[in-house]
Amino acid sequence: MTEAVDLNSTEVKDAIAAAVEAAVDGLKTKNTELLGKLKKAQQGAAIDPADMAALESERDALKAQLAETNKAAKKTATELEAANKRASDTEAAFNNTLRDAQLTEALTKAGVTNPVHLKATKALLGSGVQMVDENGVKVAKAGDKPLADFITEWAASDEGKHFVAAPASQGDGARGGYRGTTNAKSVTRAQLDGMNPVAQAQHFKDGGTVVDA
Repeated sequence: MTEAVDLNSTEVKDAIAAAVEAAVDGLKTKNTELLGKLKKAQQGAAIDPADMAALESERDALKAQLAETNKAAKKTATELEAANKRASDTEAAFNNTLRDAQLTEALTKAGVTNPVHLKATKALLGSGVQMVDENGVKVAKAGDKPLADFITEWAASDEGKHFVAAPASQGDGARGGYRGTTNAKSVTRAQLDGMNPVAQAQHFKDGGTVVDA
């Protein structure tokens, strides 16, 4: 199978630039030579009209060829830029998908299993997670820590405990891991859905609860 060409590589960019430059320089040199011949011929007392016409025809052909080469060079540069943007957009989309999947997995393993809490925590923590290339492998990290380690520590923190599901042994009357005060604010499911993810996260962080209207 033919190996894919990396349009972002310095070698490919330099090769394209060198090829275009060589073609344009060659045409410019030939055009200069022809102009010199024409000027010299025009200065002579006796010149064969056929020779003059041939030189002018060759000059015009070279001008047209030079214009086409410049046009092709611009088109190549535009296509290369578009290809680079597509590659960059594709990589960004892939990284976002991978980051979301790994963040979801890490939070679930840490005990954030309630769908509403999971959505809120992803909005709260997602911006701090980056995909890092380590030896050709994409790895999720939060700062300098592996994502799994960061989430484990966060889930045990005062903030994280609000989002972690309560152990099953607490029974149906358990508050699902909340550590809020007894006078914590309660909202209906509709009110919660009307909040943006950051507001939802803050609501649970403050010990808020959700009640079915």
